[in-house]
Amino acid sequence: MNNFVLITNPISGKGHAKNVAEQAYAALTESGAQGQLMFTSASGDAKRFAQEATSDGIRSVIACGGDGTLHEVVNGIATVPNVTLGVLPCGRGNDFAAAIGVPLKPEAAIATLLSGTPIHVDLGRCYQNSSQQSALSRKPIRGLRRSQEDSYQQEDVTSPENLLTDSRKPMADCYFSTIATCGYDTEVSRRAAKGTPLFAGTASYAYAAVETLFYYEPPFVRLEGDFGVHEGPLLLAATGITSRYGGGFQIVPNARIDDGLFDVCIIRPVSPLTVLRLLVTLFWGGHVSHPAVSMHQTRTLTIETDTPMLLYADGEPMCETPATIEIIKEGLTVMAPR
Repeated sequence: MNNFVLITNPISGKGHAKNVAEQAYAALTESGAQGQLMFTSASGDAKRFAQEATSDGIRSVIACGGDGTLHEVVNGIATVPNVTLGVLPCGRGNDFAAAIGVPLKPEAAIATLLSGTPIHVDLGRCYQNSSQQSALSRKPIRGLRRSQEDSYQQEDVTSPENLLTDSRKPMADCYFSTIATCGYDTEVSRRAAKGTPLFAGTASYAYAAVETLFYYEPPFVRLEGDFGVHEGPLLLAATGITSRYGGGFQIVPNARIDDGLFDVCIIRPVSPLTVLRLLVTLFWGGHVSHPAVSMHQTRTLTIETDTPMLLYADGEPMCETPATIEIIKEGLTVMAPR
């Protein structure tokens, strides 16, 4: 990284990111590289700094902070060719760093910037559809008791030839590098992003997951992908480039970061007690064998809901439904350990 910009959220990791960034900047400049260290002070700064740097011809952009900082930087460089991303993980989850093998130890992460190798990984694109949402034959699930989970209809999967073909134009593009969420895990991500003084890291996500159980109401959804159509009430749908979110929950354990495919986990509504049991199995991917869970692969996913829902990706808000998610094969170049 001979000509770089290092973008840092100085409060990430309770101020740890600032120290790591300064160490990295010193190591890079001592190695002969030239660059600039920039600190964010508000939401959107990291994306803007990345855009300005690449407009000035810089092709090495380093994100130091949590998943939110990385998400912004990725969105700042996503449409610019020949840019290499560096990652210094200092947040709660650090799921993307784990996927590419960047160590959490600062010295080892900095060494990756100095002597690592660039690899190509997939990138996700999400946009809100401009057409009106299709009418969904909504089931009266909000009035059902959770103990009636066994009476929910099974997913309706039809062939790809029968998918909707109406024209949809993107309203705004957002990019992501890990997992996009819809439903229960979206609300969990929103609550986890607020943080809690009692917990950090994965424990913060687990706390938010339990808290969300007390009021979450399943939406009625229509999901269209290469696998066909899933229509019905939904607990969650996680669409992953990487295998994990929340700092270690293996929601799509077989996901590969460079295969040009999303792995999609669809979970139909179950009782709160079953959700808690599934949360435990997420640490090793044991949930995939549960009868309420189905796993798919696709290059695109269109999401329609009975009422507009906000989608999250990388733990950050993206857009409202109806929306489409697309894979960009090897759309991101990133420094990884040799």
